[in-house]
Amino acid sequence: MSDAQNQVEEPKDPEAIKAEETALKEVPQSELRSQVIEKYGLDEELNSDLIDSLVKDKVEEQKKLQTAIKQKISWREKANKPVEKPVVPPSNTGNFVTKEELEQRDIDSLELSDELKTEVKRYAKINNVSIKEATGSSYISFLKEKEVLKAKNEEASIGNKRVSQARKDFSEKSPNDFDRSTPEGRKEWDEYKTWLKTQ
Repeated sequence: MSDAQNQVEEPKDPEAIKAEETALKEVPQSELRSQVIEKYGLDEELNSDLIDSLVKDKVEEQKKLQTAIKQKISWREKANKPVEKPVVPPSNTGNFVTKEELEQRDIDSLELSDELKTEVKRYAKINNVSIKEATGSSYISFLKEKEVLKAKNEEASIGNKRVSQARKDFSEKSPNDFDRSTPEGRKEWDEYKTWLKTQ
């Protein structure tokens, strides 16, 4: 037991306890007035102002004493109350994984686009389901199909884009207009011959 607790131990003396209880009882003003008159040998009619003043002082002293005794009793009860040690959960900081970390790991393992991963995470949070359940939901399946279709369409449109050159109009040209000594001239000459066949 600490020194502070030793100082405020419950009084074992029944007389001390009785004295505290007596001091806590409020003495009526009429009785205090009689005590003051008797103690100081005052005349009630001649010294009425002095008696009133002394009674008022006694009442204030009584209130202060009662407050002090109440505090003493309160502190004594607190000191004698057994101290409860707070239960500290064992810390597994090394092996502890949060729910968010597990969810993020599940999301990262999915072979989906970043937009779709965000949707899966949002769906799981809104519907209070696991990432696995969210991934298997009809909504996410619909978004996956939509994404696959979009990718196929983009791939198809890229594959069909041929580099088409604007057809030159050779209607105003003649064979003498081409310089067949340069590669560009020979190329234009070949194009001119092809154009002639279509005419």
